[in-house]
Amino acid sequence: MSKTSKSAAGNTSKRRTRKVGGKSSRPAPPQRRTTTAASLRTPKVHSPALPARPSKKSAIVALLERPDGAAISDLTDATGWQVHSVRAALTGLRKEGKELVRAKDAAGVTHYRLAANA
Repeated sequence: MSKTSKSAAGNTSKRRTRKVGGKSSRPAPPQRRTTTAASLRTPKVHSPALPARPSKKSAIVALLERPDGAAISDLTDATGWQVHSVRAALTGLRKEGKELVRAKDAAGVTHYRLAANA
């Protein structure tokens, strides 16, 4: 082999990889934490009995506990979800062990409700 072919083959393993992302090798300067006197005096206490905000799942359960139950349109209006998301939530309730009862009214609309023993 000639000298040029050996050096070309040998240089391929010694090539430096290029850094991607444009990040420098210097560490970022530390950020200052600012605390106010009010945040130090008032401890944040969360009650485990009351959720921070009502969940959409609890809104669905509340609608399903009504005597007539709720139609899919009622559940989508209450949560703002799409129909397939409401149906997935109903499946999740079934997997949790809650028994759902389906019934059609005179207009042919299906109403879902939780069974009395669930």
